[in-house]
Order: sequence, then structure tokens, then C-alpha cells
Amino acid sequence: MPILALTPAERQKIVDNTLGTLRVENLSPSESLKTGLEAYVNGQKTTADLLNDIQSKYVTLRRG
Repeated sequence: MPILALTPAERQKIVDNTLGTLRVENLSPSESLKTGLEAYVNGQKTTADLLNDIQSKYVTLRRG
């Protein structure tokens, strides 16, 4: 187990803070993000996985 591994409770706190930030900005997460965040809390996904999921869904690759 990596030294910096987080417990599910610590990951849940991160998710709760993130969702709170979205609410302050009057935004809401998509259903796919909610599913991804749940997988993160359960230790099935990393933050890198979540970022890749979001980028693949919303960011268009542009080549010069």
C-alpha cells in the first residue's frame, strides 16, 4: 500500500468538499461524474482516472 494512500473516509471528505465548491459556484455534477466520485471513494478509481474520464468526455484534441 502506498505511503500516501487515503482511507475511504478521507476520500469522502475530499469529495464532499469538491461537491460543496460546485454548489457555491451554482454548478452540479453530471451523473457520470457522480458515478466516478463514488468509485473514487470506494478506491476503485484514482484522481488521475477521474481527470482522464472528464478530459475524454469534454476536451477536444486539437492538432496543428
